[in-house]
Amino acid sequence: MIALKKKENISATCDEICHYIKDEVKSGDEVRLSIGRVYIPGTVINNNEGVIQIEIDSEIIKGLTTIDINKLKKDLIEVEHECADSICILEAKDD
Repeated sequence: MIALKKKENISATCDEICHYIKDEVKSGDEVRLSIGRVYIPGTVINNNEGVIQIEIDSEIIKGLTTIDINKLKKDLIEVEHECADSICILEAKDD
């Protein structure tokens, strides 16, 4: 039997999303970031206080990149975080 992951939708301020990423996103987790008009899917390689290193594997862009979420927080639209047992979708709301 296939076990479905628990899915949770959360509306949060950009500051709350930055704190969530800093505290909850771990190496090996999958993330999908919507920042401005850019969609970034990938696997987290490292999370250093909210500066995340992601292995991007999309059709157009592939490779390793580093993103400082705090510097881009005003442009955050949505973060989808997939870990071992759940998927959390954090949608940015006005502060």
